[in-house]
Amino acid sequence: MASVAATILATTPAEYAERIDRVKPFVRRLHVDIADGVFAPNKTVGPSQVYGVDGAELDLHIMVEYPESQLQNVLALEPALVILHFESQGDLQALFKQLKAVGIRTGLAIKPDTTIEQVTPLLLNVDHLLVFTGTLGFNGGQFNGACLEKIQAAKAVNPSLEVGVDGGVNQEAARLCIGHGADVLNSGSFIHDAPDPEAAYIGLQAIAQGDSV
Repeated sequence: MASVAATILATTPAEYAERIDRVKPFVRRLHVDIADGVFAPNKTVGPSQVYGVDGAELDLHIMVEYPESQLQNVLALEPALVILHFESQGDLQALFKQLKAVGIRTGLAIKPDTTIEQVTPLLLNVDHLLVFTGTLGFNGGQFNGACLEKIQAAKAVNPSLEVGVDGGVNQEAARLCIGHGADVLNSGSFIHDAPDPEAAYIGLQAIAQGDSV
């Protein structure tokens, strides 16, 4: 059964707190974007300014040029999952090994132009693949349904892989994601900008659980 993660992308601690407060009453899985302003053009809050929600799993999406530079701060947060970008610099296999050594699940993120063939060797050694369909570093991304073909291609390589989709996920996009086999719906602006964020979240959960596909 698929799940929903409320995405937090914030450029200041005040904005981060505001977004956390908006989803705190109902969220069960939190997806926090961390960007350095280089790999992704918009700089967000850093790991030292991030905190989670009691009772919610914390996923960290690391959008930085050199993820190794953030590793110790990331480990201190004790997240459930850390997602690193294939397109970033450094030895990803070594970083995944360090994360696994302390019981943190490992994820690989790929931009829209990156193919499954390019990342096939890495897919055998991670727990999660994040199929990104939008523009890194900004809220309110445009959903790109063409990226969804990557889901089944990735699961053909590693059937136990959890696959999430991020970038412009609203109810219509969520149905497409679930129809293509997605396991996690990451949604930011659709939830945060809704008149009733909890209702928006519950609506996505219903789709994730197959109640209104």
